[in-house]
Amino acid sequence: MAKKNGLNVKMLLLTNDYPPTISGISTLFYRIWLFLPSDQDLILAPSVEGSAAFDKESGRNVVRYPAIPVKSIFIKVFNFSVQFLYALRLSLRHRVRLLHAGQILNGGVIGYIFKKILGIPYVVWVYGDETRPIYMKSPIHRLLIDRLIGGADRIVSVSPVITEEFLEYGVSRDKIIEIIPGVDTETFSPGKPPLELMERYGVKGKTVLMTVARLTPRKGQDTVISALPGILKKHPDVVYLIVGHGPYRRSLEELARDVGVLGNVIFAGKVSDTELPDHYRLSDIYVMPNREVKDSTDSIEGFGISFIEAGASAKPVVGGRSGGAVFAVEEGVSGVLVDPEDVGGLTDAVIGLLDDPKGTGDLGRRGLERARTFDWRLRADEILELHREYERSRR
Repeated sequence: MAKKNGLNVKMLLLTNDYPPTISGISTLFYRIWLFLPSDQDLILAPSVEGSAAFDKESGRNVVRYPAIPVKSIFIKVFNFSVQFLYALRLSLRHRVRLLHAGQILNGGVIGYIFKKILGIPYVVWVYGDETRPIYMKSPIHRLLIDRLIGGADRIVSVSPVITEEFLEYGVSRDKIIEIIPGVDTETFSPGKPPLELMERYGVKGKTVLMTVARLTPRKGQDTVISALPGILKKHPDVVYLIVGHGPYRRSLEELARDVGVLGNVIFAGKVSDTELPDHYRLSDIYVMPNREVKDSTDSIEGFGISFIEAGASAKPVVGGRSGGAVFAVEEGVSGVLVDPEDVGGLTDAVIGLLDDPKGTGDLGRRGLERARTFDWRLRADEILELHREYERSRR
């Protein structure tokens, strides 16, 4: 097996979320794995629309398994069985030495079985709420989660908030490693907004608030829309650019119509990776008042990569005082945190930033300095050190 950077390991990442699927988890794995030695890692992910073209362009070692996008229990079992067989073939063929389970279920189950029958250690990535009752739907489910967490060699947490959850659950601190999401500071950087985008959205001469996220209740786009009437009374040139797509779009459109701001809300839809940095440059303030959604497996913001991307673009940010955003946004340094359920509080926070251009500019500059400490290359180095640790333990 080839050696590179002193590393003699073949690692396999099992993940249900990987580009071109859009999610924070997809971005996390794609960006970190982009800076790992290309001859040492494998990625196993489901085949989705556009994945063949994406993989060809990215140049990563991605193997796609056929998956049916239907959520019935029978289809889930079928998809898992196919994923298991692909993972087994790859592990044996490439002599995998360490397995990364991108999610506790699916990847974690495969990791647990492979550790028992093949002796391959595995680590599990966690993003929050995996130990909560909403995630554990039955005593059998809880027993399974306990086994998978207990059997993992390491738990990889994406923020201090998630670390605390697993410490409370009883996981030893020595077993938890934090690998905080980051940003490519060469791709996301300050710059002038492109004229083409200004004309596309009709925002020339406007003040642009922006959110980049899936359209779901957790991201808080509805709170921004509800705050717009109050913001527009003081700053009538404001528009709200929503980048992303998801099941909540129709509800957001109806809300914008109901509160009388539909003409000030722009739904950009899905934006390509190549255009995303220019969208940040187009914005004046990045706003995502993320909240916790009760009784949901998509309940909290594990971290909030978009806050760091905005910071790398020298944009001040407004986030919700919830989940990992309290770490991603350093209050008073890179931005402001608000109660995500308090429309009035968000209104006042945005108006306060718009009324103070110098202070807002200072937040953007400090956000840029802070973003440089979150470079994806540093996160890749942390993964490599984890693998070196396992190689040393095998000697």
